[in-house]
Amino acid sequence: MADALGTAAATSGFPDAGLRARCTRFLAGHGRATAKGWVERMAALPELEQELDVYSDGPAMKRLEQETAMLLGKPAGMFFHKGITAQQAALLAHCDATNRKVVALHPSSHFAMDEHDTLDRLAGLASLRLGSDIRHFTAADLERSAEQIGCVTLEVPLRRMAFMAPSWDELVGISVWCRSRNIPFHLDGARLWEVAPHYGKSLAEISALADSVYVSFYKGLGGMGGCVLAGDRALVAACRPWRNRFGGDLPTIFPYVLTALEGLRLHLPRMGEYHRHACAIAAAVDATPGLRARPGAPHGNSFQVHIAAPRAAVEAAATRLAAEGVWLVNRVVDTAWPGESMVEIVVGAATMEWAPAEAAAALGRLAG
Repeated sequence: MADALGTAAATSGFPDAGLRARCTRFLAGHGRATAKGWVERMAALPELEQELDVYSDGPAMKRLEQETAMLLGKPAGMFFHKGITAQQAALLAHCDATNRKVVALHPSSHFAMDEHDTLDRLAGLASLRLGSDIRHFTAADLERSAEQIGCVTLEVPLRRMAFMAPSWDELVGISVWCRSRNIPFHLDGARLWEVAPHYGKSLAEISALADSVYVSFYKGLGGMGGCVLAGDRALVAACRPWRNRFGGDLPTIFPYVLTALEGLRLHLPRMGEYHRHACAIAAAVDATPGLRARPGAPHGNSFQVHIAAPRAAVEAAATRLAAEGVWLVNRVVDTAWPGESMVEIVVGAATMEWAPAEAAAALGRLAG
């Protein structure tokens, strides 16, 4: 579904895709992606010489599944074309194992906000919302619940909560609570790659706390799309028919697979660098009049910038900058405070070309 960010863009006419295509400099992410650029990049990839995947089977796909599972410290992995499908499959398999239908999740998670109530309406599961807009739920919240929980899932980091992650102790506490009660714990790790430097832990150490983990290839890694669900072999086997039932066994999906492998090679080794640069830009933002970073010390490569100006004014300023060839933000949304708006900054390869002070000064122009 169109989330609040997407709705804001749709109703205001911002952003202008044609104007964006003419820009030569980008603040966020890995820069401009064009159809021609995708094809040229794929043409240079070594895996292009391998046989095509056919209905979720092929040498490049197997390599991607195995490499991702190894990074996450799990015995097995399965490729899905879409995270919504992968995570439904995982939660269905977990709830089948416990013979309970209640899934504990955060009210601002992707499950709750962006999927048209998929878990409840399509998967037949029941969402139990714990936590608040300003904090993750904890083991104490789980303990206070009177529900018969079939599975617990946590989005780490949580995008709508300014890309913040729970503390390591909180994450361990949830894991211990679940395992002491034989309740499966699933990590929505769409941005797990990005938060590992904040924890100072390996991906395998983080993933070891959960029974299953989903990771995305098109966000921080800059792939065309797709994801992998990792866990033990029994879980992956239980999810296989669900992939087919949800229409996920495509005749071929090699562009997703090839660009995911490229992302693992190109961007995963730079996640620590992206995180440090995000922290430096956030500090510069906090020193700029009219701007405020949330959080002040980002937990990953992404954070929010709150601007002391209404959305329409910020969009107009961003459009003027785009006309000068500089693309700063993709979306602008209102906040709960009148006259204030918010943008998201995702640090990637393109952002590394900006000095923190330069990035903050450019964002300051959005405040008027």
